[in-house]
Amino acid sequence: MPRNPEGGGADPVGHAPQVNGCSNNRPSTDGKKSNGLEVELNKGPYGLGMGLIDGLHTPLNAPGIYIRTLIPDGPAESDGRLRIGDRILAVNGTSLIGADYQSAVDLIRLGGGRLRFLVAKSDLEVSEKISASSC
Repeated sequence: MPRNPEGGGADPVGHAPQVNGCSNNRPSTDGKKSNGLEVELNKGPYGLGMGLIDGLHTPLNAPGIYIRTLIPDGPAESDGRLRIGDRILAVNGTSLIGADYQSAVDLIRLGGGRLRFLVAKSDLEVSEKISASSC
């Protein structure tokens, strides 16, 4: 996922991400999602149109990969189901629980043209803390 225009400078996590290692645990992706929403997206000419951030680098101060920005008219924003503050739990069945920022970005970048995300929807308080990040 290219940093520009994908992050457009709004995706500042390239510096000093928390390195926790990457978990190989796979969340359940069969049946109804009791703890998450499954969203499939096709990459556009500039990627998915969303910027990510490690929650440790936000006022939330909690580990996890969160959506920080949605680029207008990009695939993620156009789909309509993802919001700023939503937490990405898995990509193509590979868990991001415990993963560092760079591992998550690499998994998305190398995941192919159509990606399947398992997402935990955020509440207003989490969304505000993610969007208030100044890093």
